[in-house]
Amino acid sequence: MLGTSGNLSVLIEENPIQFLITASGKDKGELTEDDFILVDEFGVIARSDVNTLKPSAETLLHSTIYKHTNAKAVFHVHTANNTLLSMKSQDKIIFSDLEMLKGLGFKTHDVKIEIPIIENNQDMKYLSTIAPSYISEEIPGLILKGHGIYAWGKTPQEAKKHIEIFEFLFEYRIKEL
Repeated sequence: MLGTSGNLSVLIEENPIQFLITASGKDKGELTEDDFILVDEFGVIARSDVNTLKPSAETLLHSTIYKHTNAKAVFHVHTANNTLLSMKSQDKIIFSDLEMLKGLGFKTHDVKIEIPIIENNQDMKYLSTIAPSYISEEIPGLILKGHGIYAWGKTPQEAKKHIEIFEFLFEYRIKEL
């Protein structure tokens, strides 16, 4: 994660939804436990008396993913590969017949996946209302066009693995072009 870009979250409570998310403006290479904020499903800080930091502007997208998947962790990164491919693609990026697809939970490489691309918008409330139609339990990721990928998993380790698999796929596609 470069500089202050991206955000990470981990689900703490399912009902009602509460999760830890990185504070806005923090260098992701230097995070400490004090750089995470506990928020509810609406992005409201659970204990405002404890922390003067602000949660990531993209908190509502994390909440939406928690509501519509079985994710326990959501990672969002900005990389040149996913940004470039999202700008060159319309509404999805398709991959098939690659061994690395098994890293996303498929039993075989003989599958075809479509990673959805959502048009970027600075209105996070709007994005959180349209995101459910792009979210699939089968594909643990979605891309904001020209912005970055969100990947999720049942653990932080799985979310990280999914980010790494997606990034391999994006790099492969760029080299393929």
